[in-house]
Amino acid sequence: MKEKIMAHAGSVFFRQGIKTVTMDELCSEMGISKKTLYVHFENKEELVGEVVGDFIRSTMETVYFLMEGASNSVEGFCEIADHVFMTISRISPAMIHDIRKYYPSIWDDIQEFKRRSIENMVFENMKRGIAEGLYREEINPDLVMRFYLTVILNMNDEELFPTTLSDPASVYSGFVNYHLRSICTPEGYEIYLRHTQKAGGQRKTKTYRDVIEQIVKNRKIQL
Repeated sequence: MKEKIMAHAGSVFFRQGIKTVTMDELCSEMGISKKTLYVHFENKEELVGEVVGDFIRSTMETVYFLMEGASNSVEGFCEIADHVFMTISRISPAMIHDIRKYYPSIWDDIQEFKRRSIENMVFENMKRGIAEGLYREEINPDLVMRFYLTVILNMNDEELFPTTLSDPASVYSGFVNYHLRSICTPEGYEIYLRHTQKAGGQRKTKTYRDVIEQIVKNRKIQL
């Protein structure tokens, strides 16, 4: 039952945000009593924390799966970027706003988790890419990682990136393009171009979720 509550609450939070959704509404939609809900979650903040934590863990599992199974560093980074773009696109701006304003401790946990995971992912990807000759060898991996981390951690800052300028998913997509164009060798850039052209063709007929699920399916078959 706990997993069912989290799944339903998550789908509602991601669409509508958190502040406007009451525990009574969630119970009514699921056809359960408030007593049943409170057996599993002491309050709304605990429910939000569990939903967000589960979402982050699931996302990072896919990220590391894609990174470890990629044929090269550029392809791996592109597949991860596609997955993150799809993930960000699912999240209502209202949900991000509500977590930052009403659940600051959960927001801090999200930022810290992103910091740790991104530091490792980007740094290891940079080292691999330099070794493969796909990233420029004169670039400092630690410095690039810090540049990347700074943008990602501040992507939802409306003063830096106002929603009137661009939505978070587009900010991320634009930054990934900037990042790879900055660090790739000519060989790496060719791989990046092939990926974007291929992904662009897929997106004309498929959703991002379809593309990522196909990547994961292909990897499992290969394994």
